[in-house]
Amino acid sequence: MASVTLEAVTVRYPAAARPALDAVDLHAADGQLVVVAGPVRSGKSTLLRVVAGQEEPAEGRVLMGGVDVTGVPARDRGAVMVFQNYALYPHMSVGDNMSFALRVAGVPEHERAERVREAAQLLDLEDRLEHSPEDLTGPQRQQVALARAVVRRPAVLLMDDPLATLPPGLKDHTAGLLRTLAHGLGVTTLHATTDPGPLAAAADRVLWLDSGRLLEDTAVTGPLVP
Repeated sequence: MASVTLEAVTVRYPAAARPALDAVDLHAADGQLVVVAGPVRSGKSTLLRVVAGQEEPAEGRVLMGGVDVTGVPARDRGAVMVFQNYALYPHMSVGDNMSFALRVAGVPEHERAERVREAAQLLDLEDRLEHSPEDLTGPQRQQVALARAVVRRPAVLLMDDPLATLPPGLKDHTAGLLRTLAHGLGVTTLHATTDPGPLAAAADRVLWLDSGRLLEDTAVTGPLVP
């Protein structure tokens, strides 16, 4: 488990009229599901990249578990990103897609199998492990992408609106799964989205990001207002 803290984080891009992130303070406690909502180009993806170590802030600090990781490479942070573009390997089965990163990391075969089994059970993929990704629907492929992240047992899960393309019923179901992941497995989760929808009810906290500035919104039901 690892909390996530941003302290006055500012990110500037060349020729941009204003900072992508403007002195952002954020704290997500261990095992919390935190939704970061906001319009397009509000800085949501930039915030996730800063936490992941893919973007270096011009000012401020990033802490995980209370440890300053601002200068720590992405590969050493224990954070995993999940995107809308699930990018599965078409020549591999669903199970092999899920276990690929573990195999590269040298995780023993029996442990890989156990982690895949657990993730498949959690995400309703048990009967599809031998299938090709091409045999799956778009929503099912997105579930495989989420399972692929879960098997790595990250300390922090960063989600860049991967539920946006799911149908409403499955979006509700997956929102509940994310809460289970965060609370049951202790995976601190930041989910960036333009539309909180069912995630708002599942989240521990909902924040609104607009023009690079982050404000907390205490409402977890109904429409968010900046």
